[in-house]
Amino acid sequence: MEKTFFDRFLSFLLVILVIAVLSGIGYLVYKYYQKYKINNDAAEFLDNEFEKYISDDDEYEEEEAIAEQGDDVNGPRGIDADGLTYRGYKVEGKIEMPTVNLRYPVLEQMTSANELEVSIAIQYGVGLNKVGNTVLIGHNYRSGLFFGSNKRMNIGDSVFITDTATGSRVEYKIFEKFTTEESDTSYFNGRNQSKREVALVTCQSNNKYRLVLLAREV
Repeated sequence: MEKTFFDRFLSFLLVILVIAVLSGIGYLVYKYYQKYKINNDAAEFLDNEFEKYISDDDEYEEEEAIAEQGDDVNGPRGIDADGLTYRGYKVEGKIEMPTVNLRYPVLEQMTSANELEVSIAIQYGVGLNKVGNTVLIGHNYRSGLFFGSNKRMNIGDSVFITDTATGSRVEYKIFEKFTTEESDTSYFNGRNQSKREVALVTCQSNNKYRLVLLAREV
């Protein structure tokens, strides 16, 4: 029996629906695989190159001795401050947020949006673990990649930052959480210039707003 126009139309809609569902599933699988791959690469980098770079083993003690002899080596521990890079960007440190199981390299001050496709980056400020405020910025992905889980962070949660310049690991506690307009930069200077503070910033509502977490050294 020949199908009616209505039957053919329903079959067509069913095909479109199946394609849409499969496309949606494929997109989600890709996004979560992307999160896994980026997080895995970041963890491998932090556990190997980063830890080796900031360690006080014999290799770097030897570099310190060379620096004392007058070689042009930057940093208080005789380590070349420009020597550590991640995917082509200079690494200034590491950020850890145990509440949301986050660990990423912190890249140099952002000069291109492409930097935020790689990791967390410095947007503004005095520098990691220095007295004053430093603004760190990261993308907000639904998968939770980068700063996508910042909305789950709360006042009192810990943030740990290790800087490459000194190798120091400093604990900060979140003391303020708010949403503000994209144009607002009032938090750039922090709340207490005599303390070490960080502002963790990510976008909300299609980049119209910013979710801001302010944290101060413990």
